[in-house]
Amino acid sequence: MTLFGANVWRRVLGVDRATVIEDVDFDEESDTVVVHVRPRRATKRRCGRCGVRAPGYDQGEGRRNWRALDLGTLRCFLQADSPRVNCPEHGPTVAQVPWARHGAGHTRDFDDTVAWLVTHTPKSTVSELLPSVSALSETVRLDQSIS
Repeated sequence: MTLFGANVWRRVLGVDRATVIEDVDFDEESDTVVVHVRPRRATKRRCGRCGVRAPGYDQGEGRRNWRALDLGTLRCFLQADSPRVNCPEHGPTVAQVPWARHGAGHTRDFDDTVAWLVTHTPKSTVSELLPSVSALSETVRLDQSIS
């Protein structure tokens, strides 16, 4: 673990103790920080849609990245395996992860920050601050209408 301990990284990234921080890499060429994570054993093998425990199905499409909030001028990503489970209700689906909503390419903290920005600032400001939010704003809107 570089620079900080896991507890500091959890606070910086806005993830809870259900997330294990395995390693942190810095890519100087792309100015990105990649945090390698995994769910704790107690939260593994749950359906990404309904959260019910389910047997493993396969390893999915390998490792996946979720965009996290920037660390100053550095873009940050959480990276983890994305296995699938065989949910009794939904069939094969990507397993639930504690740091992101099902199907999202961003962390919950990132989603929540964008939702606040979208409701409190002009859209042009949001797109200038976070260029990757075009698809996310629709996801956040749908998520808020379900809640």
